[in-house]
Amino acid sequence: MRKSVLIDTQLLVLLIVGLTNPGFIRRHKRVAPVYNEMHFNVLKGMLAQASKLVCTAHVLTETSNLLRQVADPMRSEIMATFKRFIDSADEQRVQSARAAGQPSFVRLGLTDAAILSLDPAEVQVLTVDHDLHIASLEKGFDARNLTALLFE
Repeated sequence: MRKSVLIDTQLLVLLIVGLTNPGFIRRHKRVAPVYNEMHFNVLKGMLAQASKLVCTAHVLTETSNLLRQVADPMRSEIMATFKRFIDSADEQRVQSARAAGQPSFVRLGLTDAAILSLDPAEVQVLTVDHDLHIASLEKGFDARNLTALLFE
């Protein structure tokens, strides 16, 4: 059985912007100039092999806030894609109090602590966040830091 995949907020922003229109990647201030279409294509290829995508409300909320930081009509197109993503993703419920009880909460914040509240036997974590990557490995997750893959 392949594990479900959870991608961190920054990768989800890249994915949604790229799925909307790969040309938007160079225009969205939360994606450019760090990421480009090649990064999007690598991520999309990796996710095509996943059994399913998992999210938490915390990741979705952060992603929504970052995606909306562009003007219309681009914002409306991106948010329509994001809605379709939300409709198809497997949202795992993590109570904020449970996430805040994670030892990593103070250092990593609520969103990453919620990710670390998921079952490591069920979820693979893909991230570009070094601290989340290390904390995920320490909790027993199959975690991959995509920074090297995307930028080397």
